[in-house]
Amino acid sequence: MAAQAGFGNARSTTDLISPKLPALHFYQLALLAPKPPDGSFDAAAAARGQVVFNGAAKCSVCHVPPTFTEPGWNMHAADELKIDSFQADRAPDKKYRTTPLRGLWAHAKGGFYHDGRYATLSDVASHYDADMALGLTGAQKSDLVEYLKSL
Repeated sequence: MAAQAGFGNARSTTDLISPKLPALHFYQLALLAPKPPDGSFDAAAAARGQVVFNGAAKCSVCHVPPTFTEPGWNMHAADELKIDSFQADRAPDKKYRTTPLRGLWAHAKGGFYHDGRYATLSDVASHYDADMALGLTGAQKSDLVEYLKSL
């Protein structure tokens, strides 16, 4: 009905939306992520994983603390992420958005990454380690996963 009535391409001379977008963006970034459940991660390993996240794994280059997403332009081509462009090709700009990591533990049910292609956080860590030649040890990857679960 709305499409038949032409409401799908409604225009107005007064833009009531755009001036409100910066405040909405600020609000979205200010929302607190849900805290991980007690006992859902190893705190000592997470502390070691934070060092890996900010150092050898280079995660903080794109997932910048404290928001754990990328400020400013956070869109990347598939080749930057070392994956296929299948999902990106469906977007108008053919890019992937830097996924915010706060509250990441709450997304574990459907898999990880932009399309759920990795069943576990360990799989994601292994992907980046192998495809970006990070040279992480098994212990570093394990600690990194615990840190991700703590965000």
